[in-house]
Amino acid sequence: MKICLIFTPAEHMALTADWAFRDDGVGVIPPLSLMYVAGILEKIGVEVKIIDMIASRFTLNQALAEIEQFSPDMLGFTLSTYSFHPILKWIKNFKDNTGLPILVGGAHVMLYPIETMSHQTIDYAIVGEAEKPLPEFIHALESGKSLHGIKSLCFRDEGKLVADLTRQTLDNIDEIPYPSRNLIDNTKYRNILSRNSNFTAMMSTRGCPYRCTFCDQKTPPYRLRTAKNFVEEIKFNYHTFGIKEFDVYDSTFTANRSRVIEICNLLAKENLDIGWSIRSTIMAVNHEVLDALKLGGCHTIMYGVESSNQEILALMKKKISSERVWERINYTSKIGIRVLGFFMFGYPGETRQTIEDTIRLSLQLPLDYAQYTVLIPFPDTEIYEYYQNNSDCGDYWGKYTLDPANEINIDLLGTEINREEASKLLAKAYHRFYFRPRIIWARFRQLSSKEEFLQLSKGAIGLLKNFFKNRNL
Repeated sequence: MKICLIFTPAEHMALTADWAFRDDGVGVIPPLSLMYVAGILEKIGVEVKIIDMIASRFTLNQALAEIEQFSPDMLGFTLSTYSFHPILKWIKNFKDNTGLPILVGGAHVMLYPIETMSHQTIDYAIVGEAEKPLPEFIHALESGKSLHGIKSLCFRDEGKLVADLTRQTLDNIDEIPYPSRNLIDNTKYRNILSRNSNFTAMMSTRGCPYRCTFCDQKTPPYRLRTAKNFVEEIKFNYHTFGIKEFDVYDSTFTANRSRVIEICNLLAKENLDIGWSIRSTIMAVNHEVLDALKLGGCHTIMYGVESSNQEILALMKKKISSERVWERINYTSKIGIRVLGFFMFGYPGETRQTIEDTIRLSLQLPLDYAQYTVLIPFPDTEIYEYYQNNSDCGDYWGKYTLDPANEINIDLLGTEINREEASKLLAKAYHRFYFRPRIIWARFRQLSSKEEFLQLSKGAIGLLKNFFKNRNL
């Protein structure tokens, strides 16, 4: 069997419009979810092709030409919640032009499997993690066996939907095959934090042990790869593909401190010419962990600071004190690890003054980068339940999945400002942070190639456009 996996461009809906200028300058990230699926498929003997339309800058016709040359039996896609209908539009185009069956997966399918399958364009859907159901599904197709009884699979039998909504998880995630980086050109990828092209993204955990009210990563059970398994993948990528730059996409890489120290000690012994970045909460690091990260080659840590207001942080279930924020970020910067701070506007309790205080904090901290967002209540989060219970939005994302006509711009709840005002303050925050002489000089000092200059220029232009669009505060 031959399966072609396609990573499509995704338009922003009105609710996520603030992300557009930010994403334009952040870089090109490899389609990790599809690469994991490819790894599963290759392990059971399926011939796989990945078409990354974003990295390759493909038009529909160019992608169709690649598909025709490969001649697959099926097309596969990953679905995200906020870009469901733009991706569905691409899927329809591919199906209309090829007539091939369509398989989908991803976090959105796990949350809204029935609503997803209401669209006749989609033939099969995997609910939740794919490691267990996907091989069983493929073996049944290849052998002509019935699909009935396969857990975590949605399909149609004579037009009638058959949906098993079981969410299966793999306890030992060391068993998961490496993502199939052999199917992409790794030199096409980089992000704004990376120091080298030939960049990739990685995962060392699934789920998250923390319970931030705006995050959905608490749903899957929290599982960790062993330090040895994780380091072996880094070594494999380094020696096989020449990859020197890694972004670890775990929600909180440092949640298990002893594992972090073991990983860093193993990497230090290997003496590889690599750099990597991670995400962490302030509470999950101490000096010992930070020193180990520096020793192991970590050059950037992204911290979820979110707000300067202690009451808002408490509502978010983020147990962070302002003293700890200052101490940890100062120490991180002092030992030579770059710092990116995440900040969120619009949580219940927010006022113009609390946003101004948060912006001021972001300017005072020794940050190299800042990322500001306006709260979006995504499904399967505690804040989404708050919105459902305190407004008439209902299950907004379920309704949106069924019909794009149900898209509305959900306004902020429990705040002094509306979403439009918050977006203008966000543009102001980006302008104030990035157009300071210290930040501009630091960015240009770090440039090492024409590609980096073009990427930096693109990001700056995006920031300026967004600022002038929203300058009337």
